[in-house]
Amino acid sequence: MVIAQEDHTATGTRPESERESPVALDPSAGDEIGLIYQAFLSPQQEGGEEEDTPRFVPDVFRSTAPSVTREERPGRGHGVIEFTSDFSRAYVYLAIENVDVESIAMLHIHCGRPGQLGPILIDFAQIGDIQAFLADGVMNVEVTNADIEAVVNDGDGLIGAFTAGCPIVSDNPTDKVKTIAGMAYIAREGDLYFNLHTDGQMYFGDIRGQVVPLDDDEVG
Repeated sequence: MVIAQEDHTATGTRPESERESPVALDPSAGDEIGLIYQAFLSPQQEGGEEEDTPRFVPDVFRSTAPSVTREERPGRGHGVIEFTSDFSRAYVYLAIENVDVESIAMLHIHCGRPGQLGPILIDFAQIGDIQAFLADGVMNVEVTNADIEAVVNDGDGLIGAFTAGCPIVSDNPTDKVKTIAGMAYIAREGDLYFNLHTDGQMYFGDIRGQVVPLDDDEVG
């Protein structure tokens, strides 16, 4: 005699597993810091000299002051990005030295590989006054989904389509990242970088730093 086994495969009829989670379950722990990345900014990471700015580039991306070659610029920077474990927000820290704060024109986090000019993911000018942030040489800013969406929404026209907002995958440039989780994904891929632009170094930027993971032994 064959005894029919009860079928629990249908949705809603399967009993709960008796296994216990290998880690303590705590939804509130999502507010804690998870991934941490850093970047060391220098002129040598810029993809070219200002004299190499293409002729078709709009005036808004052109220098309004004399340019200085990468080897002659003394500016440096150190940036850190912390992500909460639930990717609801990120905290961005940046310290700079040997950069005239009054000459700072733009400060962004972009997506792109080393030496490559990529679209803007975070525009700190949309968050606040960049020069005021860096008046003491150090900036500390909280970033949310709204800050990423603001860049995407500000990307009007053909130029905006290519310069504002980062694609989730490179073969679909119109599908833009709109979340901190997407920002963290780009960081994991090694395609995130800081770029600080000054009046004399507008197109490529003055100092740039590719974002890399922070080693556990580097956490202070």
